[in-house]
Amino acid sequence: MSTDTLGPTLTVTTEPAEPAGGEAVTATAVLVNDCPFPLRGAVLYLVDPGSAAAARTIPLGDLRRGAKVTRSWRTSMPADVAGDVAFTAHVLFDVDGRSADCARAAKTVSVPYEPNGVRDPYRTFATTDDARFGQYGSQLVIWAGGGDLSGGRDEKGGILLPGSAAASSVVQVKTVALTGSDNPSAKYGIAVANDLTAPEKGGYAVLTMSKSYGVEFMTDSDGDGHLDTWAGGGGSTHPAWLRLVRSGTTYTAYSTTNGLAWNEIASATVPSANGALDAGVVASAVNLNYPGTTVRAVFDHFTVEES
Repeated sequence: MSTDTLGPTLTVTTEPAEPAGGEAVTATAVLVNDCPFPLRGAVLYLVDPGSAAAARTIPLGDLRRGAKVTRSWRTSMPADVAGDVAFTAHVLFDVDGRSADCARAAKTVSVPYEPNGVRDPYRTFATTDDARFGQYGSQLVIWAGGGDLSGGRDEKGGILLPGSAAASSVVQVKTVALTGSDNPSAKYGIAVANDLTAPEKGGYAVLTMSKSYGVEFMTDSDGDGHLDTWAGGGGSTHPAWLRLVRSGTTYTAYSTTNGLAWNEIASATVPSANGALDAGVVASAVNLNYPGTTVRAVFDHFTVEES
């Protein structure tokens, strides 16, 4: 919209106001043309939660100044969902017959994450007693403490796909949110190893986003199970995307804030990498100086693909 206009105003409400997972919902979009001119060729798009495609497309034609349009659609909350879930409406229209414009609104419902375990083919592992795990659609969730995740300490919770990273492969995940601790060194991200439940068997590396200190790419250069190389830094972004590319014993780490323009962090050789590796996601509160704290790490679209 141009900054010298007052609208249009678009709002979305739901009935019930706070629906539970799987519950039927009536969502209602109200569009008011508060602009000082008519809207030409307006089209309203109504989008279900968890979808990028419009559930309904409604041509509205030309809307005079002050016009009000109300449209409802019947939908439902996804059954296996947590976090912020949005019922969305947006309208496209022409201004003065020459430029496309739009307005967008959403009713957001916040559903709490609760540990509910993970499903096949995922497996869990932990080197801290307080680790718990969850899976919601394409999202994986880890609750974990842990004193550190580098050097001589390796305390974390993780979710893995056994033997999934071939000699030429790409491991990728969206790091959505890291909450529960003020520790700027808390971290979550990707891990690979010959056996993630026993990193001393070699091939071990992690690529994480820290709470506040940016990306950290750490590897085990001598195969003793301890992370002893480091690259990264900068500021942290939540959400972000992390990518670890394996080519034999060479790992190359990348990150991006938009899933499109990837920035190379570093490459490292891990001579002990052998055969198909375990790949997974990990989280650690790095709470050595923050006793008793845990973090909740939310990941989305974790994938492992041959390249």
